[in-house]
Amino acid sequence: MILSLLSIIYGATMKIADLLNEHGLRLFKYANLLFGLLWGLSGLILSLQAGSIIASVVLAMNVAFIVRGRLDYLNHQIASSIIILGIIMFIKVAIIELIVFYLIFLIFGFIKDYLGDTLQKKNKLSEMMLYYPISTFIYSVIFGYWELFIVFTVYMISYNFVKLVARKKGYV
Repeated sequence: MILSLLSIIYGATMKIADLLNEHGLRLFKYANLLFGLLWGLSGLILSLQAGSIIASVVLAMNVAFIVRGRLDYLNHQIASSIIILGIIMFIKVAIIELIVFYLIFLIFGFIKDYLGDTLQKKNKLSEMMLYYPISTFIYSVIFGYWELFIVFTVYMISYNFVKLVARKKGYV
């Protein structure tokens, strides 16, 4: 239950931080920095609570964000720095999972970026980031570690729920 709650906060704060920079959402002065901090802290706390496997996959996600050029604002960079440094400092990283998920997130993330940003072919399916729950589902089927699938599915649902609400309000 705690991991699901942290996953919801992680996904929601990530999208709100994005909306504050790129989509015109205005809450209050320095809200963008606050939500970057909340995004980073929730990602780190999630990783600390969940343990090595989930932390390694969260680390893979954040390193892939760097290579994909997705951390384009200070609050994004603060969040990712908190997560990356915290995981490196406090958690024994599962190297195989880190590498495998990094490659998955990098390849499918680049495909999503290319379709959406370069070709301007945005559709609901590609925007949902299905490579997170699909890859973690496959891992969970093989290794029986269902927490990974639950965390990334709840994260993705939370992120996309905030995105949907923002779109209805005219922000996305």
